[in-house]
Amino acid sequence: MTTNPIAPPLKKIKKMKKPPSFSSIPDDVIVNILARISKSHYRSLSLVSKHLNSLLSSPDIYFARSLIGNTDARLYMCLWLPTPSSSHRDRWFNLSYRLGQLTLVPVRALSSSYSPDRLSSTTVAVHSEIYQMGGSNGDKRTRAVRVLDCRSHTWRRAPDMKVARKHARSYFLDEKVYVIGGCTQREETMTWGEVFDLKTQTWKPLPKPPSDDDVNSYHNGVVFEGRLFFFTTKKNNKNYAYDPKEGRWVQEAGFVGLEGMTGPWCVIGSVIFAEHGGIFKWYDPRNGKWLEVHGLNEVHTKRAKSSRTIQLVNHGGKLVIIWDAWHMRQREHKSVWCAVISLEKCLFPSSYMRGRVEECRVFLGLAHKSYKLSSCLSVLV
Repeated sequence: MTTNPIAPPLKKIKKMKKPPSFSSIPDDVIVNILARISKSHYRSLSLVSKHLNSLLSSPDIYFARSLIGNTDARLYMCLWLPTPSSSHRDRWFNLSYRLGQLTLVPVRALSSSYSPDRLSSTTVAVHSEIYQMGGSNGDKRTRAVRVLDCRSHTWRRAPDMKVARKHARSYFLDEKVYVIGGCTQREETMTWGEVFDLKTQTWKPLPKPPSDDDVNSYHNGVVFEGRLFFFTTKKNNKNYAYDPKEGRWVQEAGFVGLEGMTGPWCVIGSVIFAEHGGIFKWYDPRNGKWLEVHGLNEVHTKRAKSSRTIQLVNHGGKLVIIWDAWHMRQREHKSVWCAVISLEKCLFPSSYMRGRVEECRVFLGLAHKSYKLSSCLSVLV
């Protein structure tokens, strides 16, 4: 058979190249992309593959998020709930949106060996972690400190406190954790409080304010403008502030009108928020007066007469109000509510604060009356 000199030459068939797969992309590039996505999508993305799930739970992605400033404020709640065995158990939850509604999502810790189950402990948010200190197992107080990493949902141990405490109060200021009270009256004279330095990982005692009045650990304290303030219950204008730079207590002449406060409160920016007689107010330091937060008609309408405000939280600059009320039909149960409020402050011509209700609904519809909300914290992850 001879070749036809006129016929065109046969073309070589090119092999089709396979499109690049996801696995061919370097991990650092994937991490950089994922770090720019809202953390609310991570749960769905983790189902794509084991490799992607591994990257989403690694410390690298949270380091990348912090570098580009892409952190989300997440609400973490610790609820003391009854179990089928009639006992109670501490359980941690995220309060987040699912299908457009606020929903409690259980925090499934990857490591439970150090997971505490203690009533009357004190908790404080420290960057992307939650420190849980003290509390009791039965009637016995404990010095134990456990830390929940909210990025990986793992527990770890931290150095124990010097003194066993329960019903203590805790604050975070200048890279240090302050724990006050929670011990016997005899112990308070020597160990009123103690301070944990994150850098040195050591506890040191915190002296009591040098006051002639009874400034005990159950009085209200608040971190405000770089200092830790404690307010007495007497109307004598003797309030005290601990300055971490000077390492001592100083008498504070301001904050007239804060004495005698007993309910929940929180600080957002340079403003203190609290509830007074069922009305939510903010403190104006210019004139020492409490002024009403306007625009909360929806919240007041939905609150029953039996409502009890449990906690106010600074959630990424928004005011979160947590309250409960007796269930209308189930007399042994309560409904737990949450309101999320964005705020707008106007100083001229007069001090004025307006809130815009973004969310106001029940997130725990049927809670036994013995339940307790141990803590509600806003954590950046």
